[in-house]
Amino acid sequence: MVRDEILDLFLEFIQDEERSIFFSSHITSDIQKIADYVILIHQGKIIFEKSKDDLIYNYGIIRCGREKFTGISPDDYIIYREEKLSMECLVPDREAAKQKYKNVVVDSASLEDIMLFYIKGGRGEK
Repeated sequence: MVRDEILDLFLEFIQDEERSIFFSSHITSDIQKIADYVILIHQGKIIFEKSKDDLIYNYGIIRCGREKFTGISPDDYIIYREEKLSMECLVPDREAAKQKYKNVVVDSASLEDIMLFYIKGGRGEK
């Protein structure tokens, strides 16, 4: 409860857009609630710096079998990973992926999903 109150105070403080807060957290729900921009730092390196809205509203995850994965262009995803029975690809444009690849599932990606793709790694990382 106290954490929510602090986040509300932070939001109130930055409402005039004349002030900023550098906020570091591993709790992605807090980041999603308060951040305008997200910088992912892993092992001392900046992995990405993006608008939170771009990440939440545009990014997606293609989920498909291995046979359908071969039909997905590497230019259309950022990184992919193999699961036991399927493949998953992080895409920067969920709607474009839905239009282009109608025979696969394209889900929304949460901020946590996106960060885990980068931190846990995968193949085809650009």
